[in-house]
Amino acid sequence: MHKLIIITMLFVTMVVQAQKPITFQSADSISYQCYLVGDWDKLINFGNEAILQGVEFKTLYQRMGYAYFVNKNYFAAQSKYEKALKFDESDEGTRLYLYYCGINTGDDAATGFHANKMQKETQQKLGLKPFKIVSAVDVEYNYKNNLVNLRSNPNYYRLGISTKISHRLSLYQTVSQYSQTVNSSTYTTQTEYYVALNWAMNKHSALDIGYHYVDTKVDTQTFPGNMFFSRLSTKINRFDIGINGSLLKNQMETTKQIGLSAGIVLPGKTNIHLKSSFNTLRNNDSTRLIFTQAIGAQILKPLWVEANVTLGNLKNYNDNNGLYLYNSLDATLFRTGLTAFLNISKKITFVGNYTYDKKELIYTDKTIYNYNQHSFSTGIIWKL
Repeated sequence: MHKLIIITMLFVTMVVQAQKPITFQSADSISYQCYLVGDWDKLINFGNEAILQGVEFKTLYQRMGYAYFVNKNYFAAQSKYEKALKFDESDEGTRLYLYYCGINTGDDAATGFHANKMQKETQQKLGLKPFKIVSAVDVEYNYKNNLVNLRSNPNYYRLGISTKISHRLSLYQTVSQYSQTVNSSTYTTQTEYYVALNWAMNKHSALDIGYHYVDTKVDTQTFPGNMFFSRLSTKINRFDIGINGSLLKNQMETTKQIGLSAGIVLPGKTNIHLKSSFNTLRNNDSTRLIFTQAIGAQILKPLWVEANVTLGNLKNYNDNNGLYLYNSLDATLFRTGLTAFLNISKKITFVGNYTYDKKELIYTDKTIYNYNQHSFSTGIIWKL
C-alpha cells in the first residue's frame, strides 16, 4: 500500500513537472522517489532530461549510476559515477561502485586505481590486500597437428604466476617449452621465460613493461634471444586504444615491432566486443604489416567466446603483450581461431582454443611448400 501511494504521487508529480522546467528541488525529489520504489527506467529517463536542462548534482548522478548498475549496464553506470565523483572525490560509496564497475567491465586499471583510493576499512571489508605473493596461477597445454613428413607435431607447455605488488602494480611471470622434430631427425626445443610489470597509471590508463627470453636448441647448438617490449593502453568507457613496441635480438637478426590497437564493446546483454590491431615488423631491411581482427561475445552468463583472424607473415611476431613469440622455423602466413572462456566459479576459469595456421616451408633449394597446421589448446586460470 505504501509503495502504491509513492508510485501514484510520483506519476502525478511527473505529469505536473512535464509542464514546467526542471529545478534542483524537483529533480532531487522525483529522482529520490524513483529510487525508493525501484523504478529504474523512469529514474534514468528523468535524470537524462534533467541533465539536458542543465540540472546536475552528485546524488542525481549516483542514483542514475545505481539504476544503470541494477540493469547491468555497467559502462553507463561507470560514466554516471565518474561524474558524481567530480562533485566529491572523497565519497566512499561512489568510489566503491566505480570499483564494482571496473570488475564487471574487465577494466583492471580502474579496478586497481579505485581500490587504492578506498579507505582502509572498506578495503578490509572487501578482503582486498595490497600485496599477494601469488594472486593467480595459470597453466596451458598446446598440441599442433600437421601432415608434413619433415615436421613432427609440436608440443607447447606453459606455467604462469601472478604477483600483486600493490593495488595498482602487478607482476606476471611464466616459463614455457616448445618442442618439435624437423627434417625427420633434428630435434629442436625452445625454453622461454617471460616477465611483465603492469602499472595502473590512473583510472583509465595502464602501462606494461616486459622482457621475454628464448633459449632455442637445435640438437646440441644453442641460439639465445632477448626481447624487450612495452605497451601503453587507455580505456574510456566502451572504447579502448593502445600502442606497443618491442625489440627482439638474437644471433641472426634484429626485429622491431610497433603496433596500434583499438576496440569497442557494443551495447546489449551479449557484450559484443570488436578489436582491431595493426603491427609493423622491420628486420633485415624489410618491412611487413600484420593485421588482426577479433570479435567476441558473452554467449551465456559464464561463457565468453572470441573469434579472430590474422593476416600477414608472422615470422618473429609477438602477441598478447609479448607473451607469445612466433619464431618457429616455418613462418605462419595466415591464422584464424576461436577461443572459449568458461567461468567454472568466481576464481576458476577454463580456457579452450582452436587455431588454424597456413604455414610456409622453404626447402634448401629455395622451393616453397605451404601446408596446414591445426592447433588445440587447453588451460586453467585460478585466482587465489
